[in-house]
Order: sequence, then C-alpha cells, then structure tokens
Amino acid sequence: MRAPFSSVNLTQFLPYALSTPGLQSLITSPAISRANSISDMDDWMRRHGPLLDSIAPTPRSADHEKEAAILNAKRKALLDGIQKLLLHQRFLCLLAETMMQYGAPLHHLEDNLSRMARHLCITATFTTLPGLVLISIEDTATFTTETKIIRCPNGYDMHRLELTDRVFRRVSRDKITVEEALSELDQIMSLPPLFAWYWQVLDWGLASWSVCLLAFSGSWWDSLAALILGIIIGCLNLVAGRLKGYTNLFEVSVSILSGFAATIFPNHLCFASVTLSATVVLLPGLVLTTGVIELTSRNMHAGTIRVFYALMLAFIIAFGIELGNNIFVEIFSRPDRVPNMDTGVCSPVSRWYWWLTFPVSICSICLLINVHPRDWHACVIVGGAMFAMFWYMVMYLKLTIIGPVVAAFVLGLVANLWSKVFKHNAYAVMLPGMMILVPGSVGVRGILSMFTDSGSSTQLAVQMIRTSLSIMTGLFASTFVVYPRGKKNSALLTV
Repeated sequence: MRAPFSSVNLTQFLPYALSTPGLQSLITSPAISRANSISDMDDWMRRHGPLLDSIAPTPRSADHEKEAAILNAKRKALLDGIQKLLLHQRFLCLLAETMMQYGAPLHHLEDNLSRMARHLCITATFTTLPGLVLISIEDTATFTTETKIIRCPNGYDMHRLELTDRVFRRVSRDKITVEEALSELDQIMSLPPLFAWYWQVLDWGLASWSVCLLAFSGSWWDSLAALILGIIIGCLNLVAGRLKGYTNLFEVSVSILSGFAATIFPNHLCFASVTLSATVVLLPGLVLTTGVIELTSRNMHAGTIRVFYALMLAFIIAFGIELGNNIFVEIFSRPDRVPNMDTGVCSPVSRWYWWLTFPVSICSICLLINVHPRDWHACVIVGGAMFAMFWYMVMYLKLTIIGPVVAAFVLGLVANLWSKVFKHNAYAVMLPGMMILVPGSVGVRGILSMFTDSGSSTQLAVQMIRTSLSIMTGLFASTFVVYPRGKKNSALLTV
C-alpha cells in the first residue's frame, strides 16, 4: 500500500502529465495558480489529494502493481515540479521586493528580474513603478496567467542591497540553490539596523554642516546653525517614522522651521545657505536626476512619476521656507526680513577648507544611506575623483556646462572600474558622489523664485534640467566605456 500525497509548497506543470486522464482538471485548477505558500498548497492538497490518490488504484495483481508504480512515479514528478515552480515564483517576488525596498534603480530592476526569470525557466514579464512591482507569470502548458502585485516603500539601504545583489549573482551562476537563496533573503530582511538611531540623528546634523560649507557658500556661523537645525530635523524624522499622521506634514514642518530660524539673525546668518543646508537630505536633486535617467532609458512611467514628484517636493520645501519667513515677519512685524535664496551674497569660507569637509560630507551620506563602514573608503576615493575633476573644470576652467558632464563621467568610470577590479557593487560606491553632484539646491531656488520672479524661475528651472541631463550623459557614457556589451550577471551599473 502506498502512502497518500504529502503536503508540498511548489509546482511546475510537466507536459507528460497532461496526457494522463484525470490529471488535466487538477493541473488547470485555479488553486494551483494561487498557491504561493505552504498553507495554500496544504489547502489544495486537502481538497484534491483524494482525487489524485484515486488515479492509482490499489494493486490487485502484478500488472496492476506495475501500473500503480508508474502512476506513482508520474504523480511524484508532478508534485516535485509543482513544488519547484512555486518556490521559484516566491523567490522572484521576494527578490523584487528587496531590490525595490533597498533602492535598486528602477531602469535596471526590470532587467535584473527578467534575467533571473529566464535563468529559472519562468515565462514572466515585469513592470516597475516607484513603490510597486507588477509580475505577470505565464504558464504555456495550461494557458493560464497569474499577476502578482508587490507594494513596498522606496528607500536607500546600500548594505542590504549589496547583500541582495550577491545573492542574485550566486543564483545566476548556480553557486547556490533557490532554497538557499530564499533563506538568505529572509535573513537579509531580518537584519538589525546597521547604525543606531542616535547615529542617524547626529548624521543629519553632520550632513547639513558639511554641505553648508561645501556646496552652499556658508560661513562657520552658517554651518553651526545648519548643524543645530539638522539635528532637530533628524529628531523630527524619527517622530515621523513613529507617528503615521505626522509623516504627511514632515517636509512642510521642517521647511517652516528652517525658514523661521534663518530669519531670526539676518546679520549673522545667510538665509539661503542655512535653509538649503538644513533641508539638504530632502532636496529633490537626486530624485530629479534619477527621473531624467529613467526617462532617457525608456522607462517612461517611472521617470515621469519621479520628475513630477521632484518638482512637487521642491514646491513643498520652497513653500515651507517662505511660510516660515512670513510667520516671523507677521509675529515680530519685521517686513524688512525678505528671504533671499542667492548664495552669492553669503560669506563663504576659503575653498581650501572644502577638501577637509568633503570626506565628512561623503561619510555622512554613507551613514545616511546605510553603506557599510568597510566600504566608506571606496566611496571617498570614487567621490574624490569626481570632486577633483569638478573643481578643476568649474572652478579653474569656468566650464559650467561641460564640467558636470566630465565630473559625472569620471564618477561612473571610477565606480565601474572599482566594481570590476574589486567585485563590488558600483551603484553603492557611486551614489554618495551622486548626492554631492546633483543640483538639488538649484531646484529649490528655482521653485522659490516662482513666488517672486517668474522670469528667474524659468531660467533656473531650465538650468536644473540641464544639469540633470549633463549628469545622465556622463554616467551613461562611463558605463558604455567600461561595459560596451553590458554586464551579464548584474545590471546595477548606474543611478
């Protein structure tokens, strides 16, 4: 006597099983297409297991015994195939969720998932949007299609993204099984935070302090004010993470706080330098540049969403800064305190101090996006090469249009070469340098000017888009130089 069917958790529809009477109705059952977990398969087996058992009757003679053995072997092969297919589908879904959640570039995420689906012999198509992945899995044997919708928040966690990319490469090279890869992905998702909450709060202040001196022509007093405001905003960011209702007010409230505080001491602080530095983490420059890159790479939906979101975020920050200034003016009756977003009127420190604040700025961004400390030196080296080229092209040769293109080209070239030599994810070491290079302040200045001078607004908005296009051109050119035929096992090349 043979044992009844045991519970399984995955399936592949074997062609020869379709020729067996009674199996066709079971294979094409909608329950199989919905079975993506052990509990789903257990429920399906409780309902259909007796019917499957009835296909191979109890042997009454030697011929019947041989027939039963053949049917049992086919039945076992069918269930093994079912187990394998469901396991592969679950791996694809979890891979898409982790890559989206940890900050993989969307214009390469679809390529990564398609490569993995082909490697696992699954016919599937993928559509990615910010925070959303649609997976359509087609079964050519039963002519059925299943669509999976995965929603997850967007974020930047370069350490976990690096670990996920390693799992991707090892599976694509058949160094580990899918079962082992699923276990590793579950472990990656359950890892504790790389840095404690107090380091994150302090990092907001360090990022504001360093960027104030480096990018926004700030003085030492401006940087001190930006440091204090940055720490306060970092605390409010923790509050926004715990209070869901405050999340929708976070950007507006911190912008109002920055505009109000920068208006208090007009003779000691530069309004533009302090407000832009305090909100540097929220500036939409990186989002806008990523959106332009995705539009150029023919990912129209994701690119359009990101560009529109970047413009709206710039509106929100600019509105909050102006509102904070107006609140101070109305409370203390000081109509002379007019906001000026021109950093040219500030009193910057010597440019030689930039070389001291640049490593601090890169390391603060690394901590912000959760780059592992062992990789900080790579980010400093890659970003330093970009900054040196930008310094030479813009500060000495005065090539304001060509400078960002060449700097972005050097950034992508060094990052991809570093990845090729040291087998490191180029995207992780490239992103901190990108966040220094992107013109976030230009976007906010342009949107804020729309409240006062429409002509200046148009000019600055065009400059913002032009700079984003310059960075995109440099990155794509560097990727083509290093990988003219593309990269076989990973598509995480550029932002």
